[in-house]
Amino acid sequence: MTVISTQPPQLSDSEVQEIIQNIYGIEASVLTLDSERDQNFHLKGDDGNEYVLKISNPKEDLDLIKLQSASLKHIHAFDQSLNVPVPIESIEGKIVNHVDGNIVRVQSFLKGIFIKDVENPSLQLLNEFGKFLGKLDIAFKEFDYPELKRDWVWDVRNIGFLKTHLIYIENQTDQDIISHFIANYESNIYPIEKYLRRQYIHNDGNDHNVLLNENGYISGIIDFGDMAYTFLASELAVAITYLILEDEYPQEKIKVVVEGYQSVLPLRKEEINSLIHLICIRACIT
Repeated sequence: MTVISTQPPQLSDSEVQEIIQNIYGIEASVLTLDSERDQNFHLKGDDGNEYVLKISNPKEDLDLIKLQSASLKHIHAFDQSLNVPVPIESIEGKIVNHVDGNIVRVQSFLKGIFIKDVENPSLQLLNEFGKFLGKLDIAFKEFDYPELKRDWVWDVRNIGFLKTHLIYIENQTDQDIISHFIANYESNIYPIEKYLRRQYIHNDGNDHNVLLNENGYISGIIDFGDMAYTFLASELAVAITYLILEDEYPQEKIKVVVEGYQSVLPLRKEEINSLIHLICIRACIT
């Protein structure tokens, strides 16, 4: 069983109340949030503050959880304008806590609406989105943490995952399409790999994770569960993939997002050339 195939924890509201009171000293109402792998709760504290309680999937790697918490602390300290969830310490001063076999964390709650909730996002907004991701990757560039080695499904470098899972795709046409893009990746990315910078990235900057404030401006980003040490250009590739998945004419969207990112963190020629291949592989993984 993997973290993706394992069911998330199933704690009750009363168990959550006990955790936040005894471990964090927080008195709050509890609202369940959607989550793919973990069990998450929105906490509205009696003191007026709002938090997110994250109860990790039992198959989640503890080192990865510590990595995520360390990255959030770093980004918040490096550039508070980026607005990421801030880890909250327990009564004992711990960020990562163990309760009855569960790994629990509390983070600040970010208010706002997601880009996905905006009908026909403007090109200006998408340009700002690109700038935000560029600023985020500048912060990540200064993030000093041992590379976490893992065979991660959502890392676009993990071509091996696609190859070994092709047999599970029943439609032959779909198999052929994915095989084509794998071959395309290998012939175009491998020769220029040494020019593609690597660092930690968020790796899931999609329209379900990026927040807007009440004035409609990019205000923050959540969900660092897919972060990876991989190609820097993958940050843009992932974001673009989900922006254009169902778009017949995506050229203008791609252009403004890339321009926004480039205005903050210029990519090398090889990294720009790699984008189309990384986008196609991310779409295949999805």
